[in-house]
Amino acid sequence: MSKTDVLSSDILKIISQGALGAMTFGAYHQYTTNKLMELNNEKQELQQKYFMDKMDNRHKTEMNELREKLNKIEQQKNWWN
Repeated sequence: MSKTDVLSSDILKIISQGALGAMTFGAYHQYTTNKLMELNNEKQELQQKYFMDKMDNRHKTEMNELREKLNKIEQQKNWWN
């Protein structure tokens, strides 16, 4: 038995094709994982912006209501004086 019988060109070809296939699959998997992570980050940023805008609008509404109440109280106070 010689070395060529143990590792024939067909076996080396199969091994190299398997390695190439594994590397291709790994690269594709890494690409899709990175893309999903980027999309998830964009989604999180949009949700955070939406909630911050919503909270900002609610805060402005509450501040306007408090200003109106304060103005009414000041007007009543000035009317009694």
